[in-house]
Parts: sequence; structure tokens; C-alpha cells
Amino acid sequence: MPTDDLWVEEELSPIRTRRLILREVAMEDAPVIARLANDRHIAEMTARIPYPYGLADAQNFLETSRHELIFGMIREADGAFIGLISLREKNDSDALELGYWVGRAYWNQGYATEAAHSVIDYAFGELAAEALEVRCRVINGASRRVIHKCGFHYQGVGMDISSLAGRVSSESYRMDRRCWLSLKSWAMDTTKVPAGELDRAV
Repeated sequence: MPTDDLWVEEELSPIRTRRLILREVAMEDAPVIARLANDRHIAEMTARIPYPYGLADAQNFLETSRHELIFGMIREADGAFIGLISLREKNDSDALELGYWVGRAYWNQGYATEAAHSVIDYAFGELAAEALEVRCRVINGASRRVIHKCGFHYQGVGMDISSLAGRVSSESYRMDRRCWLSLKSWAMDTTKVPAGELDRAV
């Protein structure tokens, strides 16, 4: 697992995907984060987003997210800030935890899957992570589809604490380095997925 030495206070190079630029967030992003995250439907499906969600909440999140890499999802075509994706250390695991959310206006266009694929590669490639873990609420079918498309393995059902919903049932998934290498090798031997198919993903 990465040590504190990998979570340095320096500007990270943006990650480019087919349609997105994933860049490190800054305090200047707080207003747009607050606007997008102030949505009950998003809060219900995440653990750490309260509702209502205001500018002070976004500022506090950005100020207190130490030992966490948080990337803003920027749509390259028009520069729109559409959501967040992050990696953070876990106290009870050798894995890094992947998290993400997308503003409701940008749902059902494949952005979460596209961003997750690139951040997974970054975690195993640049950060030398040994494993990644991700969770979603049992009722969150959209997030589950993203997780499945990325190749995570189901671990089981447990309980999470949601800022809005309280105790909720959640599913846990895991990907280790061996699995990631196998997926990368398999991808190199197959035809690329047509763009239209990716656009129909979550």
C-alpha cells in the first residue's frame, strides 16, 4: 500500500481520457462542487455527502481531505465540471478506496466508467497500489454497473453510515494487482469497444 510519501503536497499532472480531463481539485472548485452535490439523489447514494449541501460543506471537504487524491471530472469538449473521483487510504485494509459521483445532468453518458478506468490505472501504475476497494449501496444499480464494467470482484454485503440516510446496506468489491494486470492483458488482445457502446454505459 502506498505510504504517506506518495501523498505529497504538489500539483498532479492531469489524466486525460477519451472525453474527460481529470485534474486535481482546488478550493476554487468549491462553488461548482456545492452546486452539483446539492442534490438529494446524490446524497442518498453516497456516504459522505449531506443534504442540503452548501458552499461551506464543499470548502470543509476540500480542507479536510488529507491523504486523499481528489480529481475533478472536466468534460473536455466544453470545460464543464461534472463530478469528482477519488482515491483514499483505508485504516483497516491494504487497499486504496475508490469513490466517485457525477452531477445528475451528466448521468447515463458513461462518464463515471470512463473516469474510473483511468483512475484505476493510475492507482496501480503510478501509485503502485496492491489493491483497490469500492462500495455502493445495494439499491444503487447505476454505480454497481460501473463497478462491474471496471472488473471488480464482489466481496459481500455490509453496513455503511450515510450522512443522509443513516445505516444502509452496501456491497463491497475488490480488485488486486494480479486482476488488474490480467484485465490489461486481456484488453490488449481484444478489439476496442465502439464509442457508442461506451456512451450507453453509466
